[in-house]
Amino acid sequence: MKTKLGIFTVLVLIGLLISCVTGEYMSLRPSEQGDILGTIQSTFNVNGAYRYRSTINRQAHISLLAEAQNRYPDTVVDIRDISWAMGQFDAANNNYEYSAIGKVIRLPK
Repeated sequence: MKTKLGIFTVLVLIGLLISCVTGEYMSLRPSEQGDILGTIQSTFNVNGAYRYRSTINRQAHISLLAEAQNRYPDTVVDIRDISWAMGQFDAANNNYEYSAIGKVIRLPK
């Protein structure tokens, strides 16, 4: 099971690096290094009419934060070092699918 998860993670990271990745959004500050809980990934859709970088960045953050809050329900968390890549296009609905990955950090209460 660990081998399959490792292979899947490597493939996702390679896919993110090869496709149109944003680089870093909401970069991790040096003071937050000790508060990293792990990484999280999510997929989300953006309507083709609203495909601005700021909209995609915001939606990536919202989607990742929702996943992190589900995984760490009793902890106040935020997401840093967000990267996203464009996936499939749904021509019928003019929607683009994106995959995002980021680091989950613990915030002080």
